[in-house]
Amino acid sequence: MKHLPNILSSLRIVGAFALLLSNVSSSPFWVLYIVCGISDIADGWLARKLKCVTRTGALLDSLADICFVACCAWKLLPILELPHWLWLWAGIIVAIKVVNQLSALVIYGCCYFPHTLANKWAGFLLFITVPMTLWSIAPISIAVIVATFAAIQEGHFIRRNAPRQTRSGFQRKGNETILYDMRKIVTLVYAFVATACLAQEPTDGAARAIRARSEMAESCRTKAKPISDSTSYGACILRNGSIVGINENERFAMHSVMKFPQALYVANYLSRKGLDLDDTIVVDKADLMQDTWSPMLKRFEGVKAFSFAELLELSLGQSDNNASELLFKYCGMPQAVEKYMRKLGFHDTHVRMTEEQMHKNPAKTIANSSTPTEMVRLFEWFYHHKDDNQYLTFIWKAMADCSTGLKRIPAAIPTDARIVHKTGTGFPSTEGLQDMNDAGIILMPDGNHAIIAVFTTHSPSEAVISNIARQLLEQ
Repeated sequence: MKHLPNILSSLRIVGAFALLLSNVSSSPFWVLYIVCGISDIADGWLARKLKCVTRTGALLDSLADICFVACCAWKLLPILELPHWLWLWAGIIVAIKVVNQLSALVIYGCCYFPHTLANKWAGFLLFITVPMTLWSIAPISIAVIVATFAAIQEGHFIRRNAPRQTRSGFQRKGNETILYDMRKIVTLVYAFVATACLAQEPTDGAARAIRARSEMAESCRTKAKPISDSTSYGACILRNGSIVGINENERFAMHSVMKFPQALYVANYLSRKGLDLDDTIVVDKADLMQDTWSPMLKRFEGVKAFSFAELLELSLGQSDNNASELLFKYCGMPQAVEKYMRKLGFHDTHVRMTEEQMHKNPAKTIANSSTPTEMVRLFEWFYHHKDDNQYLTFIWKAMADCSTGLKRIPAAIPTDARIVHKTGTGFPSTEGLQDMNDAGIILMPDGNHAIIAVFTTHSPSEAVISNIARQLLEQ
């Protein structure tokens, strides 16, 4: 029985690594998450109850905690939407913890993790609030306040108990020497941080490039024509490796622009499964949404077989909502699309709802969101990978033949240029205003290309997008 606490700690390490093999949106992941959390409470309680508290057990418990936190971070951080101030706060807590352990190394000659009540509460609160962050950041804000106090208290505990906590056989230093070493540690830590910051100082060439981009952005802002009191927008252009824009890092609902990242995922899915674009699925018209934008509804009655090529063409070229819904159903739900975006390195593109879910609850369309900067970067990735396989090449062709939004970015490009793009349109308000989006690659006659993304809210007309795109191209 005396080994039971250590067995629980060891099983938590195994469970933590099992999380890496589980899908965050699946039940097994959250079952493992809860079991690992409960084991963290149980092993310490059992150790005290059975009177078998040992140094080895404490170290094993700390190791299990580190493994659990690291594995959870690896799986959850890519899908959590945390504000910059919260990241900064977390960084400060980590810095305090690092200073604490450097202090312990000088005082005791080894790392020291005091199991204080505040540390236990901080761990418990983080355990229960991290899943809540998928809906709100308020609970985790409370948790980081407690974690900050716990980190500061931990450092105080390490320094206050230095004389009696020194390991046996380790010659304790005098108070003056300890304080001197502490000052050296703190000085070294801050020197390291300062050096890291200075290392980010741009070179003359980089500084000139940054100033040039800033001047271009300011020029874009000063030339931007007012739209209306109710309309807001974010837009940017990527050209010659530089991105310039207005509100380019703000989040906007993608609406049907979402069908572009979905199509990239479908291409990956078909490739992995060894499926062909001509492979078909059987569709019953009675199962489709009837009161939505869907040109495919006019193509058949009863039951019909549609190929993946047809569904992609309908979804991308004509923005067919039923075609997109079928691709979700047969290739992978929104979580799979977002996970693929993360795999490609795009963390600001969120796909959380299907077309049917958005249709039922238009107010939640922001769940499928992106920033103009992220979207132009995704199109840039597509530009460089369009010839990787037959699926991506087909998507390129389907978007080059896009028949929607011809009065948006296409109306702003030179007459001899071509565009590969995807549009999105929100539900109309009672005033007749709609969110309107467009993003795509402009192929210039001289062989160069530019990528533009324009997201608008409560827009009165498509001309708003064409005007913004024209101003960007004139820079």
